[in-house]
Amino acid sequence: MINFSYRFHAASRALKTEVDRGTVGEFYFGRTVWHRRRGIPGSGWFVLKELSGDGPLIDLGVHRLDLALWLMGYPRPVWIMAKTYGYLGQKQAKRDRMKLDVEDLAVGLIQFDNGAILELEASWAAYIKEAEFMETRLLGTKTGMVQRNLNEGYNFQAEIYLEKNGFPYTLSLNSSPYEDSSAILHFVDAILKGRQHMATADEGLVVMKILDALYESDRRGQPLQIE
Repeated sequence: MINFSYRFHAASRALKTEVDRGTVGEFYFGRTVWHRRRGIPGSGWFVLKELSGDGPLIDLGVHRLDLALWLMGYPRPVWIMAKTYGYLGQKQAKRDRMKLDVEDLAVGLIQFDNGAILELEASWAAYIKEAEFMETRLLGTKTGMVQRNLNEGYNFQAEIYLEKNGFPYTLSLNSSPYEDSSAILHFVDAILKGRQHMATADEGLVVMKILDALYESDRRGQPLQIE
């Protein structure tokens, strides 16, 4: 099982229930984001590509990417385009006399075989208002939905946007019957009860292929088709 922990928040599970009910219709566009105003890790392995792999895209972005893909039903990616930046990270590294060779901001665009597009953003440092900003917003043919953090922290809100009697209507799912859980408890429960967990290695492989393709697109400076 893969520790895709953001699936297990109550807000995420409430949205997934609505997706499975057919509330959304077909997804065609999404934007999934995790930005920090200032959050570059200190010196050490975290900011060294040889040891960590890369920066906030694989540290933070992976969780918001999986959340969006999970809600969308894990469509098959076919085209990738990405760009990474390191302005603020290099400034901090110079100031603090630390070694840093990974990005502090990554932006990617993913097209799926059903025509849907997903925008992905992740940063350790950016000139924004919030100390911590997380949002996954998805648009469907029947409704739109959002999962976002509240008060710059780790409590989350879920909303669905639709029309009711010809007028815009917002459905809040914060009073849903779900409670925050954890990937660890889910994994243990699946073992004890002998049932399939909900974060498979196949999905983890899709995420890895997307992340690798995003970095490769940035390295080549051009869009990249993936199998």
